[in-house]
Amino acid sequence: YIKFFIVTILFSLSLSQEYFQVDFDNTGVSQLIIFQDSITALENGDEIGIFDNNAILNSGDCSSQTGEALVGAGVWSGSQTELVSVGSIDNCAFGGFQLPGFVNGNSVNIKVYRPSTGVEYSATSTWSAGTGTFGDLFMAVSDMDLESLEEVCEDDNDATSAFGGCEAAVAALGCDFVFGGS
Repeated sequence: YIKFFIVTILFSLSLSQEYFQVDFDNTGVSQLIIFQDSITALENGDEIGIFDNNAILNSGDCSSQTGEALVGAGVWSGSQTELVSVGSIDNCAFGGFQLPGFVNGNSVNIKVYRPSTGVEYSATSTWSAGTGTFGDLFMAVSDMDLESLEEVCEDDNDATSAFGGCEAAVAALGCDFVFGGS
C-alpha cells in the first residue's frame, strides 16, 4: 500500500502543470472541452493551453479591453482529458461591470507545450463534437496536428561554406545571424 501511495504521488508530481497558468478567477461561466484518447500527437506530460484570441481582459469596469488570453489549461496523461475554460461576464448594459475570460462566439485556439523538448506548438484540432467555437453546447477534440511556434535553425552548409559549414558558422556567429541571405 505504501509503495502504491508513493508511486501515485510521484506520478502526480511528474504531470504537474507549470507552463500554462490561467490567471483569471472563476467567473461561473465555463466551457468544457474533451480531449479524446484517440489523439496521437500528444505525449504524456504535454501541457494543453486553451486560448481566446479576442477575450475580455479587464475586470471590474466596462473598458472592454480585449486580446489573447489563456482561459483554460491542463496536462495530457495519455487518456481522455477534460479541460474547463473560464468565460467572461459582461453586465455593462445593465449598469454592471465586466469580468475576464473567453467570449461566446469566438474561436477556440489550442496550444501545446512539450516539456520534454521545451517547445510550444500551435494545434490544429479535429472536432468530433462542436465547431471549435466558445459557446458550443458540447466540444470534443478527436485528433490534433502540431506546428512549432518557434523558428527552427536549419543547417545549410552550402550557404555557410565560407565558415566551414553550418556548425562552424553557428559557433562563430550564433543561430540567428543572417549570412548570404540565409
